[in-house]
Amino acid sequence: MIPNSCSSVFTATRTILCLATLAFVACQSKKKTATTDSGANVLVSHLPEKIDFNRHVRPVLSDRCFGCHGPDGNKGREAGLRLDTFEGATMVLDSGKRAIVPGDVEASEMVVRMRTHDAEDIMPPHKINRPLTEEERLILERWIEQGAEYQPHWAFVAPKKSPLPEVKQRDWCKDEIDFFTLAKMEEAGIAPNPPADRAALLRRISLTLTGLPPSTQELDAFLADNAPNALEKRVDALLASPRYGERLAQDWLDVARFG
Repeated sequence: MIPNSCSSVFTATRTILCLATLAFVACQSKKKTATTDSGANVLVSHLPEKIDFNRHVRPVLSDRCFGCHGPDGNKGREAGLRLDTFEGATMVLDSGKRAIVPGDVEASEMVVRMRTHDAEDIMPPHKINRPLTEEERLILERWIEQGAEYQPHWAFVAPKKSPLPEVKQRDWCKDEIDFFTLAKMEEAGIAPNPPADRAALLRRISLTLTGLPPSTQELDAFLADNAPNALEKRVDALLASPRYGERLAQDWLDVARFG
């Protein structure tokens, strides 16, 4: 039998050890929370001020969500939910909830599913093995907070002719592209270089379009052509040459390990 004095010491020691363990666990938990909060704050500080749908949101939705909630018809679409259109993403679902409530992050079911730790409810689901990063989740939340504005894909938007920018040296500009180039140069306080001689100009254009310098015959023919549109004709010839196509396809041919 343990004497009462020894028993009391044992009990006190055990109590102290338990309290010390609890204090240590609590400190570690607070430290971890502080670290997590600090990391989240760093991520938030690096987010774009204005979230752009095509640049920041569409790539995330396309990679993580469109497989089940995209534009490929009702076949295989989960819960009848579409996230590729504003109307589909904000409609009332059978559950009575909305995946996205513009301007209201907390009421958006998509956010609830992104934040949950429930394996049955979390989105994207574990089975696709492509979880959202913390930065991607914060981007989606900020986008919803800012109104969840959808934008059409740039490929389906008719191009609009931009007005020419105002420049100081209008006489320097030979075509519309020069206006935009000069505007940026003036903005940076840079003056244009003197015009290149015709031989240097043809060499630069040939290297840019085909990756090859002009042949001696091509150079002689160009220098002998005094027509006002001599340069335009040479550019058109380079654009129509097989070498131009090979130059454009070079990166893809490298990927395919061609040759």
